[in-house]
Amino acid sequence: MPDPNAQVTVILNPTAGRRRIGRVVRFARRLQHAGMQADIVPTLHKGHATDLARRAVAERTCSHIIAAGGDGTVAEVAEGMAGSDIILGILPVGTANVLARELRVPFDDDRNARMIASGVSTIVWPGRLRSSTGECLFVQMVGIGFDAHVVHVVSARLKKLVGRAAYVMATLGALWKYTFAPITVSVDGVPYQAASVIVSKGALYAGKYVLTPRTQQTSRKLSVVLFGAAGIGSSIRYGLALLRGTLSRQHDVRILTAETVEIRDPCHMPVQSDGDARGHTPIRIDIPDRPLRIAV
Repeated sequence: MPDPNAQVTVILNPTAGRRRIGRVVRFARRLQHAGMQADIVPTLHKGHATDLARRAVAERTCSHIIAAGGDGTVAEVAEGMAGSDIILGILPVGTANVLARELRVPFDDDRNARMIASGVSTIVWPGRLRSSTGECLFVQMVGIGFDAHVVHVVSARLKKLVGRAAYVMATLGALWKYTFAPITVSVDGVPYQAASVIVSKGALYAGKYVLTPRTQQTSRKLSVVLFGAAGIGSSIRYGLALLRGTLSRQHDVRILTAETVEIRDPCHMPVQSDGDARGHTPIRIDIPDRPLRIAV
């Protein structure tokens, strides 16, 4: 039975997805009907979700902090909750909502509210990224190279208007302009060469598409996807394989399991995590000391 005195902080990213504000208000009512007192707090700028989550943790008044947004919002909230025992809930109202799909968080808001109110949770180990913009947690993946370039150049306005289609349009435009510089990747101290790199905690990418055969969400490990070929033709081939669920079977795609990943060469290559631009290389990726408790 839910605790009738349970307090819930809902951190809302007003720019994630469409028609989100009314949905979040209705979701808060569902939480209240399930026996929880919900307080909605909107973010005002990038990084604000981390500050709000950190404040909620310090006040020690809530049992759950709910990230109402996409994977970037979830990652920001997770950053502010790091080291606490508060449960992280997810209301998937973002563009791709990959982590929610990965963990099978209900997209039905009634079911999701009842699940959160039940108090059930699972332990998830996020990743930690150090780049030119500093240190942050990520909950799903980090991209280096072409994948990150698309995130850096995609129009925020277009993303708000058409959702995931904005990434398709940005990808098509970037194919003709991006220069595929070779990347030297250190995976647990062993060097590899690649044209692009994705370091993932999960198995999914860009929504429901399978990036790796297995998830690392509940382990202190990372999946490292090395794309061996560069250029327009190879990028289109990788994209089609991703859509078909056959990426891991491509002859020039290598998937490794690691605890640490470093990229120092080349410098100033674009980096993204959980769909947000995160500066440039050099970078280091590893696992933090404390896991997250996520409502599922």
